[in-house]
Amino acid sequence: MSDARTVHALYRKLLAFYPQEFRDRLGLSMEQTFQDLWNERLQTKKGWFSFVLWTFVETAIGIFREYLLLISPGDLMQTILKPIGSSALLGFLFILPFMIMEVVNRRNFKEEFPTFLFFAMWLNLFAVSVILLPILRARRTGTHAMANSASTKGSTLLRNPGSAAITSVVLFLSPGILPLLDSVGWLSLDRLFNGPNPEAAYLPGMIMSLGLLLFSVAAGIVASRPIVNTLRARGSLFAHPINLIIVVLLLSTFVIGLATLIIDQWPCFVGVRNCD
Repeated sequence: MSDARTVHALYRKLLAFYPQEFRDRLGLSMEQTFQDLWNERLQTKKGWFSFVLWTFVETAIGIFREYLLLISPGDLMQTILKPIGSSALLGFLFILPFMIMEVVNRRNFKEEFPTFLFFAMWLNLFAVSVILLPILRARRTGTHAMANSASTKGSTLLRNPGSAAITSVVLFLSPGILPLLDSVGWLSLDRLFNGPNPEAAYLPGMIMSLGLLLFSVAAGIVASRPIVNTLRARGSLFAHPINLIIVVLLLSTFVIGLATLIIDQWPCFVGVRNCD
């Protein structure tokens, strides 16, 4: 019961991050739906961890989407929101063969399925594609004969290259405040992420880790927006070099993370004995 109360309290706090108008309109129904699905999972006694993890991820993405709708112009659905669904599907299709290999080559079917491993793989690929897809689409579907400065230097935050670059760096560096607080003794990172018992899985810590990773995803999306605007106007990919450098560095980080997970777990995927 204590775990149930903790999960529900965390989900309620997560819903509080939605914009006020959205929260007033749909907050209670979302909370009730979560409660009903949670009770159903408890009765069947299976899949509750993956259910909570994916629900929190979807909710976090939804919060980010609602705020983007508030601060960005009407073409956001085409340039940012649409790739979210495509990226989620692409990530799932990519990890599906590895999931099948894991099932086929398992040595002990009673052992717990490595849900968190596949989620981490999916999240790295999702981050890469949700940043990269709008750039690729903009490069392919530009509609104007030449770059128009009005299209790349509008008044909105995400259209201005300088503001977007600064915002992106701030988003990326924001989680760095936690180690600073830990170094001066105001916060214990070990307890924050691992809980009172480091030997046991600590769901709030996993959710917080996910949230910190999403800062980097948001940083990549913000930095890439002026590039997308310029490419849609048939401008140069290199028109905003600082934004491009930020995007390349973030994409490289996620690609390396994905490759590291695959290389590390490859022996298990192919059924090598005593792999870890």
